[in-house]
Amino acid sequence: MERPASEKTAHWFLPVALLAALIAGIWPALEVLGGRWLKFDESYSHGYLVLLVSLLLSIRKWRAVRPVAGCYPFWLIPFAAAAALYLAGSILFVEAFQQVVIVPLMLGVLLLIWGWRQASAFFLPVGILFFAIPVWDYLSWPLQLITVAFNQLLLSWLGIEFTVEGVFVYFPGVGAFEIAHGCSGLRYLLVGMTLATLYSELNYQRVISRIYLLCAAVLLALLANWIRVFVIIYVGYESNMTSSLIWEHDYFGWWVFAGTLVPLFFFAHRLERKEVVRGTSDSGALASMGSGLSSRGWLMVIPVVSFGALAWAAEWSAADEKYRGTASHNLEVLAATEWLPLFRDSVAGWQPSVRRPDRQFTGAFLERGRLGSEDGREEVFVGLYTYDWQRPGGEVVQYENHLYDSEVLIPEQTFAVPAGDGIVLGGLKLRYRMSETRVYLAYGYYVESFWESEELRAKLAQLPGIFNSRSDASLLVIGVSCQSCDGREVLERLAPSVRHRAQVHLDSLF
Repeated sequence: MERPASEKTAHWFLPVALLAALIAGIWPALEVLGGRWLKFDESYSHGYLVLLVSLLLSIRKWRAVRPVAGCYPFWLIPFAAAAALYLAGSILFVEAFQQVVIVPLMLGVLLLIWGWRQASAFFLPVGILFFAIPVWDYLSWPLQLITVAFNQLLLSWLGIEFTVEGVFVYFPGVGAFEIAHGCSGLRYLLVGMTLATLYSELNYQRVISRIYLLCAAVLLALLANWIRVFVIIYVGYESNMTSSLIWEHDYFGWWVFAGTLVPLFFFAHRLERKEVVRGTSDSGALASMGSGLSSRGWLMVIPVVSFGALAWAAEWSAADEKYRGTASHNLEVLAATEWLPLFRDSVAGWQPSVRRPDRQFTGAFLERGRLGSEDGREEVFVGLYTYDWQRPGGEVVQYENHLYDSEVLIPEQTFAVPAGDGIVLGGLKLRYRMSETRVYLAYGYYVESFWESEELRAKLAQLPGIFNSRSDASLLVIGVSCQSCDGREVLERLAPSVRHRAQVHLDSLF
């Protein structure tokens, strides 16, 4: 029996309308996501390409399946859970909460009107977007440690003298390498998983084949990064840190990754031979699974539009908190009777790079008792950078915030700096590449009343911070430059009082 033309139109118009309403509701989060995809030196620069692939796969799947719109109110439960997490992220300023549920929200809309049996066909075409959602950064630290372990094994096998501290590899008399965030291999991992998933969708029917190919892609992507880092370290060691490969290694990394794609696709082709050839009789096969469109189907518009309205309300409630420029912290970090301000914001040419904090204090100081001494002259830098509340582009831990410029300074040693009350700050000894000038740093993150010395832990500190009324995050940095003094000893002497003064000041503000 032929369906009315109006009902046929409704079967595609209803999901399009609901997805449009959802996109309108979460547009602020999508706008931030789009901006992240435009940063081509980060791990998510493939985002727009993945979006295009997702759209093409979804259209292809819809033409093959022709799902019938209906009403499946059971799926309001998971949709509401995802919506609640998104709204919590908006209210608590936890961007990760918003980003992680973007794909589940989209799939939730499809489940509401198509049900499980029809919507499940779109899980992969839509779900592939998850490889471009910036929630994978939490894997960077363990990936860095794995990369260090692999290179430690190869360097030991070659008989090279070195020491390892965390993510730093030191070569006595030569220099040091930091396996930084960009060396974790996250970008290669995400691209590899995306390619494997896309190939599986186009060529495989068996789930086991998809799993095999995905595992192979993960292994080869990690191997490509391990090889890349090892070659850079070994060339730097053999060239006494003079090779241009040390400074310009991005293109080299992509060439290595491209090389690992050759065995990956050979393996993919071998798996494809074991697959049953796809038939063409599945066109419209799922159409009979729909419950049929009735007036109840349009009721699904209500929860989606309501969520969109609430999401916009949550965004507007924080509209007056937008960045208004950097204000100054009014505090005395070092006793004026003992330290003389130098009226500049650096020591030995060094200072941190922090993007658009809401408040900051920076200053260099000279100990009054050593005013006439050149050999024992100690210059101390103190910087306190604060975000009143963390939001996109205004986070204490973000890609554009750096303790030092890795193209100018190289790390020589890491250490811990006791800062009183059981608190320990991170310590770092840096050397200028073309000289013997050194700078000693102590740094810590004060996030919603919790002190942390690692970036990942500072990022995660937002979660326990949910249970208090604070949303601030600050970076405290102390730098020491001197000719003959022990910079580490100076940091250990100053850190407790500076940390305490900064904490008392921040606690009084927030």
